[in-house]
Amino acid sequence: MDISILYRGIAIGFLAACPIGAVAILCTQKTIQKGFFQGFLMGLGSAFGDFFYAIVTGFSLSFISDFLVNHRVILGILGSILMLYLGWNIFMKNPVKQWKENKKADSVKSKRKILGDFAASFGLTISNPLTIIVFGGLFTASGAISKETPPLETTFLLLGVILGAIAWWALLAFVVNIFRNKIGPRHIMWINKITGLCVMIFGISVMITVIFFNDKL
Repeated sequence: MDISILYRGIAIGFLAACPIGAVAILCTQKTIQKGFFQGFLMGLGSAFGDFFYAIVTGFSLSFISDFLVNHRVILGILGSILMLYLGWNIFMKNPVKQWKENKKADSVKSKRKILGDFAASFGLTISNPLTIIVFGGLFTASGAISKETPPLETTFLLLGVILGAIAWWALLAFVVNIFRNKIGPRHIMWINKITGLCVMIFGISVMITVIFFNDKL
């Protein structure tokens, strides 16, 4: 087996994850407000969402992909509603109060928040079934997979995809975290407001796209 297929999978996963979108903005905001680990976990949910679509594309699970594409309008609307909800919550919160709190929060509540961030980013990613097209294009362009590709090689390719996606989110959270200590309460407030607005704008743009331009997707 050609081990280079793993490296091609890493490159595909990294490229698929790195376009700036709602999750990248949320990851940046979480890292600034709560540190590397929280920001990374926000991105990790998106990485597993990409991994799901990579599996569907890589193993040609047509019954799943057909369902997702055929219901892309409903999924897109649900995703946009989720973005609007998250954006509004972020916009209305007082991040300075949270930022100044000491870290004596109950561990159960902390775990719930972590799971909530992971689930939110996974939901945002999974609500965009057109990601199948992205992976289809990347797989085709790389020449890494075809109908004749053995299942073992496909598995290694997909392993590379999830590693590449995780690498991107770790890199983003790491870079943002470097500058975290240079950001004060006033900056935190503005970052929160801008993040909330951007996420809501993404939500509105997704809803407009799936409702009015669905036939062109």
